[in-house]
Amino acid sequence: MSQTITATALPPRVLRKTAVATMVGNLIEFYDFNIYGTLSAIVFGRIFFANLDPVTATFMSLATFAVGFLARPLGGIVFGHFGDRFGRKPMLVASLLTMGGATALMGLLPTFAAVGWLAPVLLVALRFVQGLGIGGEWGGAVTLMLESAPERRRGIFGSVVQSGAGLGIILSTATVTVLLTTLTPEQMDAWGWRIPLLLSVALVVVGLIVRSRIEESPEFTAMQSRSKVARAPLAETLRRHWRMVLLAIGMYIAIAAFGFTQGVFFTSYLVNTVQLPQSVATTANLIAAIFYLAATFLGGYLSDRIGRIRTYVIGGLVLIPAPFLMFGAGATGSVALIYATMVLIGLITGTGYGAQASLFFELFPARVRYTGISLGFQIAAVIGGGLTPLLGAALTQATGSTVSISLYIAVLCVVLVLCTLAAPSIIRKEGNRA
Repeated sequence: MSQTITATALPPRVLRKTAVATMVGNLIEFYDFNIYGTLSAIVFGRIFFANLDPVTATFMSLATFAVGFLARPLGGIVFGHFGDRFGRKPMLVASLLTMGGATALMGLLPTFAAVGWLAPVLLVALRFVQGLGIGGEWGGAVTLMLESAPERRRGIFGSVVQSGAGLGIILSTATVTVLLTTLTPEQMDAWGWRIPLLLSVALVVVGLIVRSRIEESPEFTAMQSRSKVARAPLAETLRRHWRMVLLAIGMYIAIAAFGFTQGVFFTSYLVNTVQLPQSVATTANLIAAIFYLAATFLGGYLSDRIGRIRTYVIGGLVLIPAPFLMFGAGATGSVALIYATMVLIGLITGTGYGAQASLFFELFPARVRYTGISLGFQIAAVIGGGLTPLLGAALTQATGSTVSISLYIAVLCVVLVLCTLAAPSIIRKEGNRA
C-alpha cells in the first residue's frame, strides 16, 4: 500500500533493538498520559482547585487534561517536519526528553494551598509542554520501526510499538493502585501524588540509553542519499495528501474517544458517581490494560495474516457496543461484574489498536510519512481523546445518564469503519502505492 524506496533491511539483532527502543517511548508516553489522567480524575481537583466545589473542581481538573491534547498536533507538525527533513532517530530522542521532563517537573509543583492560582497555571503550562513532546512520539516511533522492518511482518512489529501503550497503562495504573492501597487519603493528597510523576525520570533515562543505540531507518537513509527528502513536509502533506489526513483522523477518533473515556472519565465515574473506592477504579483499568496488551499483539498478527483494512474494520465493529457494556457494568456497582467486563473491554479495544501502526504507516509515502501519520493521529487524539472525557462529564451531568456519551462513541465507530473502507481508493488516487 505504501510508497517505498528500496533499502536493505536491518539485521535481526538491530531490528530487535529498534523494536525495544520504539516500544519504550510509547510506554513512557502512555505512562505519562495515564498517570496524569488518573490523577486528574481522583486527586488534582482537590490539590490544584481547592477553592471550588468537588464537581466543579473535577471538571476543571479534566479540562487541564484536555490542554495536553491541544498541543499534540503542534508537536506532530514540529517533530514531523524535522523528522521528515533530518531523520527519525534524533526527533525520537527530543520528544522523549520533552514529554518526560515535563512530567517530572509536574511532580515538583506547589499546590493551590501554597501559591494559589499560580499552581494550576504552572500545571497547565507543563501539561502543554508534555503534549508537544507526545505529539512527536508516536509518528516517529511507528515510522522508524516499520521503515526498518520486513514488509510481510510490519503488522507484528507495529504491534510491538503499540504494546508500549498497554505496558505504560499497566505500569501507571499499578503504581497508582499501590499508592492508593498503602497510603491514607491525606498522605496521597499531601505528597503521594508526586511519586508516580517523579518516577518518569527513571523511565526517561532508560529510554534515552536505549534510543541512543539504535540506527536511523534504512528507508530514510536511502531516501536521503538520493536527495528525495521533502523540503516542506507539512505543505506537501496538506497539498497532496489532505484527503488521507482526513481519513486518518476519522479512522482513529473512535479508538481515542473510547480509550480516554475508559481510562479517565470511567475512573472518575466509578469514584464520584457510583461511589466505589479509588483502588477499585484503578484496578478495573489495570485488568483492562492487561488484556488490552494481549489483544494488541493479536491485532498485529491478524493484520499480517488477513490484511490491515479487514482487521481494523473488525476492531471498529466490535468496539460499538463496548461503552454500553462498560457503563452498564459500572452502574450496577458490582465489583466482580465490573472486573469481568473490563476483561472483555481490554480484548475488544486492543485488537484494532494492534493493527493501527502498520495500517497508518502504509497510508502515506516515505517523504511525508512522519508528518502525515502524526497529523492524522494527533488531531484525532485532540477531538476524541482530549475532549471526550470533558464531554462525558458534561453530558452525564446534563442528562443524568451515560447513554449519551455511549451513543456518541458508537457513532464515531461507524465513522471509523467507513473511513477505513474508503482508504484504499484514496491511496490509489494520491499515488501512495509503490
